[in-house]
Amino acid sequence: MPVTTGQLSTSAVATAAGLSESWAWKARDQGVLTEPHFEDAVVALRVYAFVSQIVWPGTRRPRSARQDLELWQSTAVEAARQAVTDAHTTADTALYVLEGSVHLVTTPAERAAFDLKCLGGRVALRLPIGLWVTELPDAIDGAPNRRRRKTTQAKTAA
Repeated sequence: MPVTTGQLSTSAVATAAGLSESWAWKARDQGVLTEPHFEDAVVALRVYAFVSQIVWPGTRRPRSARQDLELWQSTAVEAARQAVTDAHTTADTALYVLEGSVHLVTTPAERAAFDLKCLGGRVALRLPIGLWVTELPDAIDGAPNRRRRKTTQAKTAA
């Protein structure tokens, strides 16, 4: 169920996601956002902003070192991206991010069952993907349609 058929600029994706443009450029540099951008990029960017900052208990991560995405982080971003067009996604759909795994659950009953079955005291982050998907039309309509920023590839081709 696409929200829009039009492409979005990187700036519009950041604005619709409620984030600064620096998040979008960082996501682009890490390969999370690739042009052309569509509505799924908005939700993917929101998830990226969360998961790229997670450091699980017991894990050491130097602040000054470049932080490439781990597999579970990339999986979370892609699961969110796919949820945008999934017919089963509802306003109740949630993305659970655990150390080493990612789970999409759709109903409140599934969330309760997942909590009882899988969490059992484990650390998890629950992101309201379904809510973000339902907010997409308004978020995209509110994003300014600014001109595209030239990328390095465009500069070298000119």
